[in-house]
Amino acid sequence: MIKNLFRNTIVAGALCVTLAIPAFVNASNIQPVAADNEMVVPVADKLKHWSEIYIEQLSKNHDVDFVFKGKGPDSPIELEDFQSLVKLIIDEKYDNAPDSLSREAVVNECARLWAEKTGNDLDHIAVIKMIIYEDTDKISAKYNHGVTVAYMKKIAQGIGSRIFNPKPVVTYGELAALISNTEQAIADESKPADHSIAIGRFETRGTCELKDGKAVFDFELMSHFEKTKEIKFGSGQQFELTITDNNGKEVYKYSDGKFFTMALVLKSIKPGEALKWQDIWDLTDKDGNKLTSGKYKAEIEIMVISEENDEKYDESQLTKVIDFTLGTASN
Repeated sequence: MIKNLFRNTIVAGALCVTLAIPAFVNASNIQPVAADNEMVVPVADKLKHWSEIYIEQLSKNHDVDFVFKGKGPDSPIELEDFQSLVKLIIDEKYDNAPDSLSREAVVNECARLWAEKTGNDLDHIAVIKMIIYEDTDKISAKYNHGVTVAYMKKIAQGIGSRIFNPKPVVTYGELAALISNTEQAIADESKPADHSIAIGRFETRGTCELKDGKAVFDFELMSHFEKTKEIKFGSGQQFELTITDNNGKEVYKYSDGKFFTMALVLKSIKPGEALKWQDIWDLTDKDGNKLTSGKYKAEIEIMVISEENDEKYDESQLTKVIDFTLGTASN
């Protein structure tokens, strides 16, 4: 039913999934999912729109055809469609509305819905004290707290490169992602807390965006410690990114052909903050072939070193694996 809603649409970008994040995005170029979201969307000249995967998820348990059928994924939403989808997916008694259909207002409303359904008071939820987006100053003060909560709960996490772009009207593709992420965030709240991640650890997060014939990897080392931590790198190389195909054959390695300064590098990370990196792969393998299909695995390693008296960090804190697929979508 949903498969053909957005068929034959040229994909401008897709993000690989959770996480999510897997992140709130401008539908004209990237996918709005959680930062650690590793969902797979194929690459080709003519592909399904990135948002189809969210519509398909919603349609597993709900009849959402009446909202999305005949609507372009990059078209601005109508208020009644937002309200109808919320009633269908999140709260059948919903009789509210966001102040407007701008991204900041709709994301704030999704955060409010999450808080209401999980028994939280949105206005009194403690948030991370850091500037999340480079354009935070463009977010209206009345929505800033809700947007931050939405980021923390992986309802909406930006359009990449720490941009939120708060003023444009939400599109139907973005609506599908936001409602799907909100539903998931509500479900996650009922799960037992993972105390090993909540405090006293590092966490490596990563996303893969397929865009313009390239794979763009954004990743970060997030601190869940209560105090500022100082870490060491043995050289100018602070990460390694290795990509293998479905048979385990290595097709790309970030460090190949590169030279790095041989000097100890020290970095400090404050509580709730992260060190961030990016690498771009042009989809060319080690034999010089341009890859267009197949399943691949990207392994990210943050190359922190420990000297004799240093604190040791286990591998799970310093690595992240992302699965993604290249290939032609069927109509």
